[in-house]
Amino acid sequence: PGERLAIVGPSGAGKSTLGRLIAAVNPPDAGSIRVGGVEVTSLPEALLHRTIALVTQENHVFVGTIADNLRFAKEDATDDELLAALATVDATWVERLDNGLETLVGSGERELAPSQAQQLALARIVLLDPDVLILDEATSLLDPTVARSAEQALVRLLEGRTVISIAHRLYTAYDADRVAVMIDGEVAELGSHDDLVALGGEYASLWEAWQQD
Repeated sequence: PGERLAIVGPSGAGKSTLGRLIAAVNPPDAGSIRVGGVEVTSLPEALLHRTIALVTQENHVFVGTIADNLRFAKEDATDDELLAALATVDATWVERLDNGLETLVGSGERELAPSQAQQLALARIVLLDPDVLILDEATSLLDPTVARSAEQALVRLLEGRTVISIAHRLYTAYDADRVAVMIDGEVAELGSHDDLVALGGEYASLWEAWQQD
């Protein structure tokens, strides 16, 4: 509880699959995944959504206003709360729109860029305020500088909660308490950034290659 865990590894290693299992999007074929000693697939849906939230790079914009899109996470949120959530993920562009939070989006209305849709999804998570947050390349569509700022803001806001980050940007692993390296569907290495670099194994190779990019 309260730990920041980064899951890294090559494409196809099973990182996203693990994230979906933890979030109970899919049940495990064998074994079990528990949060607080409770099997995640046995949690009532409403409680599950308040406990574990998964944010991926695939985000949806629903037909309605920007405020409507955000209030899916917290129905009684005030406009000030919505704007604060947007500010947390650097989505200051909303306030510059002619109609602000009441701007209509979705089918036939204002079209949002993929990065803007991603920021709305992240703002919903801020409002939802879950115990466990899984970020599956959730800031991949953002400019690297904005992504870094958004991730750090989320981590600050969710201090004391469990944050699991699945990412190719290894600065996320550098910032984490522990790093899990997945290879071919298994956790090959587990430890802090410094420990894994010193180990000279899979993670050390990934870190060296990433620094040279």
